[in-house]
Order: sequence, then structure tokens, then C-alpha cells
Amino acid sequence: MLIYNGLKAGFMVDTENDVLETKLYNAIKNKMNRTTGLSELNSWRNSLKEMYITLNDSNIPSDVGVAIEYNIKKSRFFDFRI
Repeated sequence: MLIYNGLKAGFMVDTENDVLETKLYNAIKNKMNRTTGLSELNSWRNSLKEMYITLNDSNIPSDVGVAIEYNIKKSRFFDFRI
């Protein structure tokens, strides 16, 4: 489930203004009809800080897309035999 989709510029502003975790929390609440606990919010904060540091590079254009997927579906692997 895609819970965040925007541009690098918006991601950076959301992170700097400490609203990104709230946006993610609200997206999960609205799209999945559930909430998440404090430990998961803290985990997001740590991970997103690392994303912010990585994206805080002038060589990465401000209009590059940033998306955050939550609860990625498991893929199936098929065994093809000849």
C-alpha cells in the first residue's frame, strides 16, 4: 500500500517540519483502517532520518519522486522445471 507519494522537495520539507510521520500515520489510518504503535513510529522516524540524509544531496534533483510503501505484498516464486 502506497502511503506517501511526492517529490523530494516535499519530502524534505515534511521531514524538516516534523510532519512526515503524522502524514504516514494518517495515511495508514485512512487507507487501511488501522493504527500503528509508538515503537513503529520511532522506527519510521529513524529510517526516514536516514532517507533525508541520503536525499539531502544537491546532485539529486528536487523534482525526483519519493514514494513509501507499507505492508508490501509477498511475492510468489514459481518453480519452472524443464
